[in-house]
Amino acid sequence: MNTRRQTKYAALVISILSASLINEYLLKLIKSYYEEPTYKSVVIGMLATLIVFFPLFNFLSKWIGKVSKVYVNTGKRVSSARNIGLYVSFIFALFILFVLYAQNRHGLDVLARLKQLFS
Repeated sequence: MNTRRQTKYAALVISILSASLINEYLLKLIKSYYEEPTYKSVVIGMLATLIVFFPLFNFLSKWIGKVSKVYVNTGKRVSSARNIGLYVSFIFALFILFVLYAQNRHGLDVLARLKQLFS
């Protein structure tokens, strides 16, 4: 697989995971303000999701795609070998997303655990 395709797939993976993380964070935020076990609350939640997320996803899909592509390309330029820079920046981005997902979904503090392991 050539470098251009690898860059495209790396940017796509980072974009999808970032958008999903933002979506989960916002849903958790909305649920913290309004949560009732009624059919009316289900409809209100669905409408709020549409009102909030439709414009947000249009904006985020463009913005996150550009940011992740710039990030991956910068990683390739920093390294002397283009593929190594791509892989290092991709793994670093995945690690950051892993830390954020662990905190958001499961309340796990990965960085504190790593500090415990290495101290």
